[in-house]
Amino acid sequence: MASSEYILRLDPWAAEYEGAIQIGDGEEDAARVDIRVESPAWAAVRPATLPAPRRAAFVDGVRRVEHRLLIEHGERTIFGLLGSFGVGAVVVDGVARVAHETIARVAVAAGGLSLRRFETPVSNGRVAVAFDPVSEPENTPVAPVQGLQKAMRQGEAALAERLSAEADIVFLDGPLTYLAAAARGPVVGFVKRLLRTYLDPSASALLPRLGVGERTPLFLVEGARQPRYSWYTRIGVGRMIDSALTGVVRLEVPAAPGLERARALADLAACMLPRFASDPAHDPRAPQNLFPIGALEARLKHRLGDHAMIRRSIEARLHAEVMA
Repeated sequence: MASSEYILRLDPWAAEYEGAIQIGDGEEDAARVDIRVESPAWAAVRPATLPAPRRAAFVDGVRRVEHRLLIEHGERTIFGLLGSFGVGAVVVDGVARVAHETIARVAVAAGGLSLRRFETPVSNGRVAVAFDPVSEPENTPVAPVQGLQKAMRQGEAALAERLSAEADIVFLDGPLTYLAAAARGPVVGFVKRLLRTYLDPSASALLPRLGVGERTPLFLVEGARQPRYSWYTRIGVGRMIDSALTGVVRLEVPAAPGLERARALADLAACMLPRFASDPAHDPRAPQNLFPIGALEARLKHRLGDHAMIRRSIEARLHAEVMA
């Protein structure tokens, strides 16, 4: 729906309210799973020690709602938001460094409405921030956050695909939902929050018994998305009071390049990821939130700019429009 005349108003709920809304990353509730594709025996696999890759990369992003909007469009009230996100990578090739950082801002409208580009000066007019239009079809309170999340995930996937041309392995934080169907590089989806299981109870019983550096056999997942090989591996251990699944993560790769390619990436990931597992003294999401990912998130959050200053500039811009 093209943007005609509309009026932007602030939603009375604070932007931080969105932090309580958990947005799924495209994991499928209905998928066919074959756990016998690699081995007829469902048992832990401990790969032989492998040399460190020449170059590895860890890709992630952060997002932030600057202001939630209620958009008056004719007789309709449409949900929206102004949001920012950052995408980047930590490249490890003997040393670790943050690279390829990108900051973007979006004006998301639900209900199929497309807003005009929203610009506002910040810091006494010395800097201008601009929010580019993004539209979501459904007019629900969560739809604008989904639009912001999708824009971030698309940016992450695009960066992971570019880096896969020059790295031996690229870990993309989250499932490979937005990876291009034709992508054939060594991109591995890293899912640290086990919101659902792809295994039946008897197969799931193996997960808490995995040792650090061990993995499950590969299993094939077929559903609405492109087929992919997936597996679980333990990258660290928790405290005695933590769940037995603490330190267990799920990884996935596209199935198209073949089983042997997937097995090689699975073995490499099982060998190298425990080196990057975080600890509770540095990250409350330890050990699943890898040290490179935690450092990248901190850097990107800083690059988003001062949240309070951007919020005030948005409010000042809308106030000036009301008073005009």
